[in-house]
Amino acid sequence: MDSRSLDFVGVMIAIAAVAVGAFVVYLITRYARRPATATAGGQAVAPAPNWYEFLLALAALIVVGAILIWQFYPVAEARLAATDWRGDARSVVFLTVMAIAGILGLIGFLVFAIVRQPRRTQAAGVDADDTPTATATAGEAAAPPATATSSGARLLGLLLLAVAFLLLNWIYLPGPRQYALMLQLVYPASLAVALVLLFDKATRAWSVKTGGETVREWLFCDGLVFLLILGYLNLARAATAESYAALELDLLFIVLFFVVFWLLDRALTRYRFLLAHGFMILLPIMLLIWRLAQSVATPEGLSWWSTIWPFFFLALVFFVLEVIMLVATTGAARSGLGAAKDAVFLILYGILLIIAIPEAAA
Repeated sequence: MDSRSLDFVGVMIAIAAVAVGAFVVYLITRYARRPATATAGGQAVAPAPNWYEFLLALAALIVVGAILIWQFYPVAEARLAATDWRGDARSVVFLTVMAIAGILGLIGFLVFAIVRQPRRTQAAGVDADDTPTATATAGEAAAPPATATSSGARLLGLLLLAVAFLLLNWIYLPGPRQYALMLQLVYPASLAVALVLLFDKATRAWSVKTGGETVREWLFCDGLVFLLILGYLNLARAATAESYAALELDLLFIVLFFVVFWLLDRALTRYRFLLAHGFMILLPIMLLIWRLAQSVATPEGLSWWSTIWPFFFLALVFFVLEVIMLVATTGAARSGLGAAKDAVFLILYGILLIIAIPEAAA
């Protein structure tokens, strides 16, 4: 068995040990929990977790972690010393990302553990101060929500896929392979998914949004898909397999595209159009950073109208107008005025693209 196989087996054993430890902690805390008690109003109250349950879970995780470090640290130290991982930029970036992800996960777990208990108590019919409250009637409890919309938490699955794709490229794939994967797979697949989303939007039979909001959504969604096509053309024209070094920016652009598209199409918050304008402000800056990463030289004598700055300032002006409109208007007036404003914005944006193309192509 070679060294890679041994490393793989060691990692699998470590994952299995952590999983078994977590399962044992779950079983102990489940059976150690007190049964539900009844209040004076005859309502069941979910018991609060005991302090020793958290202490037991922490102790079990510390023991498992100590055993894993004791078993694998000498071998890992020898391997890392042989490979000189500190001089490898990809290894440093990978470890940094993993450390940040672990810290964020720990913070999220602590926040969830703190916030969850009051919600459980109130759901059982008791306030935070143990005062019985009136529960909803059976008809109100059984009433379905007025609108079925997608949960934003479901986007986390797609974000995890993006993180896995990024780690795959950092760890394993060289620059030419990254370029081929982005040019031949990721961009075409993203465009195909975007067209499917547009088709779903066109054939959807229900909508709780006003006509003005729907028009605004269509304007921005079509404009974003067109910009996705321009991003693909920019990659094909301004980069080569040997010089490609902007994978992170291309992937960030695609991820932000789908997030903004989803918010425009599926969410009901009135701030979704403000976020779309903010995305339009960010795009020229991302293009500038992308060109710097690719060392794309700016042609001499290039007009200011062929740079990123007209697009940046146009998006910034309409972002401010969107803020003013959110503050000063309400209801149908906001929808109608917003649709007219967004139509003017996209028309001006298209004119700037037409002005910029000849000199940029030359």
